[in-house]
Amino acid sequence: MRKWFYILLALLPMLSCVGQKDDPAPELRLVADLTALNVTAGEFATFTVYSGAEDVTAYAAIRNVTDGKDLEGNVFAPAEAGEWSFVAALDGAESEPLTVTAIVISDEGKDFFRRSLVLDFTGTWCVNCPKMEAALEDAMEARPGRIVPVSVHCMAVDPMFVKPLSDDLVKRFSVRAYPSAVVDLDPESLITAASPELLLGHLDRLLEARGPAAGIRAESVVEGDQYTLTVEMKAVRDGSYTLAVLVLEDGTVAAQTGGAKDYVHNNILRSWTEGEPRAVKEGETASGTFTGTVTAKSRFVVLVLRDGFVDNVVGCAAGASVEWQYEEDND
Repeated sequence: MRKWFYILLALLPMLSCVGQKDDPAPELRLVADLTALNVTAGEFATFTVYSGAEDVTAYAAIRNVTDGKDLEGNVFAPAEAGEWSFVAALDGAESEPLTVTAIVISDEGKDFFRRSLVLDFTGTWCVNCPKMEAALEDAMEARPGRIVPVSVHCMAVDPMFVKPLSDDLVKRFSVRAYPSAVVDLDPESLITAASPELLLGHLDRLLEARGPAAGIRAESVVEGDQYTLTVEMKAVRDGSYTLAVLVLEDGTVAAQTGGAKDYVHNNILRSWTEGEPRAVKEGETASGTFTGTVTAKSRFVVLVLRDGFVDNVVGCAAGASVEWQYEEDND
């Protein structure tokens, strides 16, 4: 009996291992907030190392496989364009390689694409206003991409009238007849004849007088009926600059005198929000964030004003973004 007791005692360690497995080590992963970097803008990548779901960045080593060196910390800031591969290592485990690419994107020597704003003072009660709209369309065909139209509906009998915004703009530009149009917020450009030639004359005059214009970059986020629009501008001349965001509406059907009962109205001005003027030097950037309400038919127009006049303008769809645009890219 004692013999079997000792045999059983000897077998216990072996029996305790039956059916047991070592748990596999959690997967080691290396991730980065950016994997495509613009060297010119000084962008950099920040790495995070995960063991399973646990952040182990503080304990792991991050090695630049391309040059064989470990990073000091978890940030990679390339000095030149190129492609690099990185891995993370911890306790003998190693992550899959992660590639980071750096490129050079420079606007040096390139002019930003210039556009002009045209305010079309109109109304559903105005028999001749559709003629100004037609003249504006002709001008836009003659200068592709150069004109951003905005329809300012006037007088309270118009269902698209915005009080007090419409009245303020009418007063600002001394509008006394309809239709009327103003180019780049220049009071001297006010015209009351539905003539594409007159519009183009003011457009070309002001573009030539303006010279190179500021660059504009914008990104909009829409959640429900609320929007957040982030705007960045880059000055090419010293001046006092103001950023502004206009909310427009398209596709509203309303009877139009001189038109049809089911006339479709586009480019309808719904709101106009301006930031504070600020002095900006040549080559410097300025930014601003705008918030407000929108509908399913809304979109944005972003203005850069210099000393009170339009320096540049760009359209931006709701929930979309607009990057820097250059003259040579739009030839």
